[in-house]
Amino acid sequence: MNLTTQSSKLEQELVGLYNDSSNSKEWFYDSIIAILENQNISHYKKSDTISEIFTSIDSKIDYIKEQQKLLANLKKQLELARSNGKEQVAKALSSFGIRKIEGLAYSSITVSEATQKINSKLLILNEKALLHAGFFTVVLDTKAVEEALLSADQRHEVEEFADMEISTIDKPTSIRINKRKSLPSEPTQLAA
Repeated sequence: MNLTTQSSKLEQELVGLYNDSSNSKEWFYDSIIAILENQNISHYKKSDTISEIFTSIDSKIDYIKEQQKLLANLKKQLELARSNGKEQVAKALSSFGIRKIEGLAYSSITVSEATQKINSKLLILNEKALLHAGFFTVVLDTKAVEEALLSADQRHEVEEFADMEISTIDKPTSIRINKRKSLPSEPTQLAA
């Protein structure tokens, strides 16, 4: 997939909505209205034209996600190569007794001393014994408090110590593109 391929004007207007400006929204809206009002194309073609731009965007998003995975793997490979390369250069310089070598374009290469890092990982051998010895924490069950606040018969137990903040989140109308299992190779003619 080529992300720089020229896309339709409608798709460009859709992509332009990323900036959330009222002008971009108005242009896109007007383009959709123009498609819907066009008497020269069938309502099937209208639906397909609008759906096609969203499908194209979905394909590009999927492509980018795949490329991100590939780039992440490449990054890991390059980091490992760099680490192994530095180790081999240090080994080679040390074999000649060189601790530091001066350069012209780069100031110098210095061999660092080998170090050890100690990592610790906790292994629980007897959880019950540790719990009985007092190694635990008590955590407030916020879900139970929330349920009590919403319950008529338990509210009196918690209302003095907790309250619930209710907020409304407005979600604007949207669409869902229902994709066919397989796209027909030729436009379907429907009997009138």
